[in-house]
Amino acid sequence: MFEDVHPWMIPLTFFYLIIIPIGIFSNAIMVVCFFINPRLRSPFHILLTLTCLADGIHVCGQIVFVIQLLSNTYSYQSTCYLLNFFPVIGLTIAAPLLMEIGLDRLLAVSFPIKYRELQFQKFFYTSIHLIFPVLYTAAILYLGFSERNEEQVKCAIPTALAGISFKVFTLSSHAIYVSILLAYLMTAVLLKFHDTSSRFKAVFKSIGVTVGIVLFGWAITTVSNTFGYFVTDDPEIFNLIQMYSGITVNIAISSNLLIFYVINPEYQLTVKMLMDGSCGKLPTFSDSGSELQNLRKATKSQES
Repeated sequence: MFEDVHPWMIPLTFFYLIIIPIGIFSNAIMVVCFFINPRLRSPFHILLTLTCLADGIHVCGQIVFVIQLLSNTYSYQSTCYLLNFFPVIGLTIAAPLLMEIGLDRLLAVSFPIKYRELQFQKFFYTSIHLIFPVLYTAAILYLGFSERNEEQVKCAIPTALAGISFKVFTLSSHAIYVSILLAYLMTAVLLKFHDTSSRFKAVFKSIGVTVGIVLFGWAITTVSNTFGYFVTDDPEIFNLIQMYSGITVNIAISSNLLIFYVINPEYQLTVKMLMDGSCGKLPTFSDSGSELQNLRKATKSQES
């Protein structure tokens, strides 16, 4: 079965056989939580849910790789691009979404009153946050589409993007993750000087842990991919570097459910009620709109 396969590819097969179902299940549950708990439908939670959806689709991209490795088959790079079209979307849009989540948290801490007002314009506010992720992803997809070729490859997400498109993605990822780090560090510093609710702190802690793990994984991945261009001219070896450097990222994006279940009480409650079939008994929470209305009433009473 593995006669014509590089021996270092074989351990990757078994790793992905384990991580694929975990990643799909973990992120699918996070998406389901969004739909069954009204408290998890704010613009922040919309961005978070889209990130989990992107992560789940990203993990699915490894299925083609495992099938081709086990069946000892190859595909044209142009075919690989089409097979992994949606996983490439998940790969490229997840980091910009994390950056927008960081900016959302920073705005919530820096301008709490204005932030609550923006919750009344949920569609507009969320759409603003989606502009950069969508444009960035479209640009990478366009570059990948324009570089399709007829080279025979083991179809994986890195090989779905050829040449310049993968280099642009790798180098731009550095800038995006530096921006993510700065946004979350600024938010963490501001939290020390602002009186915020325990709910907000729990949300920030859970997303902060997620970002920390993802940043660690992507740091290894992007650095490995960048230096891979300088350490070897062998396409097969470079492909190995790409695949192994992606292990940490796949672990990170498959751990969303675990992190939010352990740290965030709202997700913990939702998951527990989902598992025991009592979703209809979820308590009714007040949303940001009602909180703002109460704030306005309090302000008016003080003025009078």
